[in-house]
Amino acid sequence: MTSGQLPRFTRRHTVRLWLSRQGLLRPRGARLTRDAFVDHLERTGGLQLDSVNAVDRAHFLTLWSRFGNYDRETVDRWVGPDRVAYEFIGHEACILPHSSLPYSRRHMRDFNPQSQWWRERLGDPAVRKAVLRRIRREGPLESAQFKSAERGPAGGWWGWKEEKMALEWLWRKGALAVHERRHFRRFFDLAERIYPPGPTARQTEWADSWLYRGLSGNGIAPEAHLQNYITSPRLKAPERRQVIERNLRKRRIVRVEVEGLKVPCYALPEMVENLEDLPAPRGTNLICPFDSLLWQRQRAEDLFDFHYRIEIYVPQPKRKFGYYVLPIMHEGRLVGRLDPKMDRSLKELRINAIHLEPDFKRDTRFDKGLGDCCRELALFLGADKIKMPRGWGKLI
Repeated sequence: MTSGQLPRFTRRHTVRLWLSRQGLLRPRGARLTRDAFVDHLERTGGLQLDSVNAVDRAHFLTLWSRFGNYDRETVDRWVGPDRVAYEFIGHEACILPHSSLPYSRRHMRDFNPQSQWWRERLGDPAVRKAVLRRIRREGPLESAQFKSAERGPAGGWWGWKEEKMALEWLWRKGALAVHERRHFRRFFDLAERIYPPGPTARQTEWADSWLYRGLSGNGIAPEAHLQNYITSPRLKAPERRQVIERNLRKRRIVRVEVEGLKVPCYALPEMVENLEDLPAPRGTNLICPFDSLLWQRQRAEDLFDFHYRIEIYVPQPKRKFGYYVLPIMHEGRLVGRLDPKMDRSLKELRINAIHLEPDFKRDTRFDKGLGDCCRELALFLGADKIKMPRGWGKLI
């Protein structure tokens, strides 16, 4: 490299670094300990939460792709009573490491919902005060416990709705925190009983955290790949460029080039040291639709040549691949899609369809890897049997 040239990296090494940061170089190859759990949150920026349970909850499935079989109740205990992590906005609703708490406190302090969506739903300020008083008096409560309280039976559906929105507002504002989840239902308590004392990030620190956490989870990335990877803060284009330029001037990040990308890319300096020494990815894996690997869809297209969209909200006749499709990763590539459904009443994992990318050819190593994946997923879900689609039965 001559003077004035930017460091240049191949797409292959860029992907290796990305998968390393995401914990996906080796599928389901490590034991999930408390330290490993916190390390995953620190590196990726958090675990996204989602209520869809067609296969398993998103955060459980995301961890399975890294750690294989583990005890879900242990994870619930770490986030709940043990207070190893907490729930707030990271990339949408997430489980976050405690190192993010100063940034969350800035979000809470600045939260000022002025959108029409909030104005239409928030309702009477007296309801929020009543909700807060009751939790202060009674301790942790979930939204269902407010159905007839405070407002009386006459409140009906809209009475419950207003109190549920009050809980959401008080959580985002930092007056309440998630105490624990029971069957995925949130129980809220006073924030002062949940969050440890600590600082609130300054505005500049909060803005910079968008860049640092995005680069931590992605390794090397252009601005477009960092946009909305972290959504707290959700920066507009001029603000993102100010953050990038400020950190370039302070030499906290470096500008690099990536083969095949025609825009400037950025990295934390320590990320690109000895990058060529990273091992090649291996094995076969299944990726949750809400996995941090897929928070930025354009990145998957640019680096994997893989177009992926969640079709949950697409009417069934218009779905191309299925309701809750898991991308298939094989030796560091996204090579197809698997459409599963867990039938808990029958204890059966049904694989409705498998779609491979047009340029990918099956071989015995892939078939064995995908078969192992399906069996391990069935074990994790508690399925006694697996139903494969036509033409794929020999994998099991």
